[in-house]
Amino acid sequence: MATRNPSLRSYSPKVKSLTIGDKLILYGDEASPPVRFVQMTAAILGINLDFRNINLFTGENKTEFYKNINPLQKVPCLMTHDEVLVDSHAIALYLCRRWDTEHVLYPQGDLAQAHCDEILFYNATTLFPIDSDIYTKFFAGIPASKERIEDWLKALDFLENRLKNHAWLAGDKMMLADICAVATISTVLCSIPLADHHVKLRRWLNDIEQQPFFNINKRGLERLMKFITAVKVGRFQQGRDVDQN
Repeated sequence: MATRNPSLRSYSPKVKSLTIGDKLILYGDEASPPVRFVQMTAAILGINLDFRNINLFTGENKTEFYKNINPLQKVPCLMTHDEVLVDSHAIALYLCRRWDTEHVLYPQGDLAQAHCDEILFYNATTLFPIDSDIYTKFFAGIPASKERIEDWLKALDFLENRLKNHAWLAGDKMMLADICAVATISTVLCSIPLADHHVKLRRWLNDIEQQPFFNINKRGLERLMKFITAVKVGRFQQGRDVDQN
């Protein structure tokens, strides 16, 4: 039987003191789940990020300015020590390895870390690619196909099964794996609801929504919903922010 773990609500991280060389600049758009994943990770660990908005909907990620920072033209992108990291999973792991000295989000032990990594890789290879495909087509005027929706629900079945024996995706405490997955799952939920049999996932999601750091995710979801609504009412225009329409 799954056991409930201590909540992060009782965890009040001290804001980390960063040296000049440690200045962390995060480029991103809060509508993006990978960006929110990094932001939530930093918030839990008490790390201040210098956030630089890159508006995906107006194509700022395609500008020469941003291409010189991240040739992949994707978000998020973290700049530190004159180095650039361009994948949310790598960025979050870097933050944990550098500042999570109390192992709040990233556990100790090879096997425990492997279980956490497993979900990070599952998000990178399965969950987020489906999310990206669904919304790329949606904003191009193509609704999600029945087959794609089935792909998504089957992907969630794996996570539902993971929660049979543990309260969280990588064990008996909330970890980086949960923060990563919830950013993607909550994004797709804006368009596709959970299946009736996703009982444990619904409980898991509710538990995370009670956490203070989830307000970061809510803010990004609200931004995304503006664009989703604009598409539904015929006000969405490629290359324009909804507030400009």
